[in-house]
Amino acid sequence: MMIYEEGRVVDEGFSKSRTIRFLGLNFLLLAAVFIVLGFVLDYAHDYASHIVDLALARYSSFTGQIALSSFSEDRQLMSVVQSVKKELLPLIATAKPFAFSISVLTALLGSACEVFPNYVAKALLKLHVLKPAHGDLHELPESFRRRLKILSMAAGAVAVIAVAIGLVLHFTDPNRDTPAKVQELEREAARFYSLQKAYFQKNKAIGTWAQIGYEALKSENFIFEKKGKYSWRAKNIQAWEECPEASSWRISFEVIGFFSKELKTYVARPDIEACEALTPEFRKNVVK
Repeated sequence: MMIYEEGRVVDEGFSKSRTIRFLGLNFLLLAAVFIVLGFVLDYAHDYASHIVDLALARYSSFTGQIALSSFSEDRQLMSVVQSVKKELLPLIATAKPFAFSISVLTALLGSACEVFPNYVAKALLKLHVLKPAHGDLHELPESFRRRLKILSMAAGAVAVIAVAIGLVLHFTDPNRDTPAKVQELEREAARFYSLQKAYFQKNKAIGTWAQIGYEALKSENFIFEKKGKYSWRAKNIQAWEECPEASSWRISFEVIGFFSKELKTYVARPDIEACEALTPEFRKNVVK
């Protein structure tokens, strides 16, 4: 709306640049919402993963197996844990990058609207998304409403297609389970190590699996087995990315010293570069 005041033209209301800057402000607010959502999803994923790890470690132990076979509540809880592991965690892992990507995109759009409102306005006018209003600015032209509806539908369709493509790429990615496999392998190795260490501190001797109370976890990814009387070995059931089938991760122990006995731990990864790359911090995460 233009008002003439003492020979000057005063710009009031939503001018071209103000309209674009208002649009940019909304984009920036939307970016902030998606950034917060991304951090919330990241925290939820880490927290849920930690709970799942603790629950699986608990129910993999001897007493945990007894609880599963004796109490229906424990079986129901284990079912929930498996559901979270197989369904909820992958869904959150898929949603996180989308939230951050959308936040970056909307932040860039909002910044462009705030910094270059005239150029953005010209572009939208050329695309017939915006149209100069005449008369009362509170009454939107019917053509503008139609174009806005079409633009909203197009944006929604693009978002749906992007999410669908992302989901397909995620669930068809052969490497998507790698973080979960690494966690399972390191968690089971750490459990065996901690049980053996606790037994040695009490008895000053290395114990067998039965003596330390270790029972191997039944896994779809690995075979956890004895290597000798006191040692532990994990072998992947199928090829894992470029790491061949039946590659071994091992833990063994040795008592050194005659009077002041100490427990020496040997942790080994497969001597294959692809397998080493999958578990670069295997020893660090096992021997804590």
